[in-house]
Formats: sequence, structure tokens, C-alpha cells
Amino acid sequence: MPRTLSEARRRFLAANGAAFLVSAVLSGTAGELFATRPAGTMPLGIVFGALQLTVLLLSSWWYDRALSRHVDPLLDLMRRRAELAHPSPPRPGPAGGMSRWPHSSQGRRR
Repeated sequence: MPRTLSEARRRFLAANGAAFLVSAVLSGTAGELFATRPAGTMPLGIVFGALQLTVLLLSSWWYDRALSRHVDPLLDLMRRRAELAHPSPPRPGPAGGMSRWPHSSQGRRR
């Protein structure tokens, strides 16, 4: 399981880190490029920012999907094995439900 987690984490960081580094290097070396407006009124910097946001959202969706598909079944299996080896004792119910009064509206009258 740790290997599966680290692989997914590594891919997530690589995709988002690469997108961030490309935009940081471009803005540092060719800042005037981000101010140009090739397609009408929207500057190229806004287009690159939207592209970076898209990469972040897609890679977050992929990361969540990968963990749900690969890690969650492993965790469920580990929980089942742990419950078979060490069954948990019965748990008491919530204490708030127990009242000495038969109805919640009853109580001391002032």
C-alpha cells in the first residue's frame, strides 16, 4: 500500500510541479509574452493560468480516482483482517439519548 500511495503522489506532484515550473520560468524569462493578446481581448497570461488550473483540477480528480480504485480496497481488506483477528467489543450507545425524564418536555417547573 505505501508503494501505491507514493506512486500516485509522485505522479500528482510531477504533473502539477511541471505546469508550475513552466509558467514560472516563462514569466521570469519572457514576462512580456504574458501581456500579449493574440486572440482578441484575453492576455496570454490568463490563458496560461487557466491551463495550469485545468491541469491542477484534472490531476486532483485523477489522484482521487486512483486512490479510490487502488488504495481503498486494500484498506478494506486490512480492516476485515484486523476485525477477524481482534473482534471489537460492543460499543455503548450515545449518552445524550438517555434521560431520566420520560418526555423531553418534562422537567422541573419553576
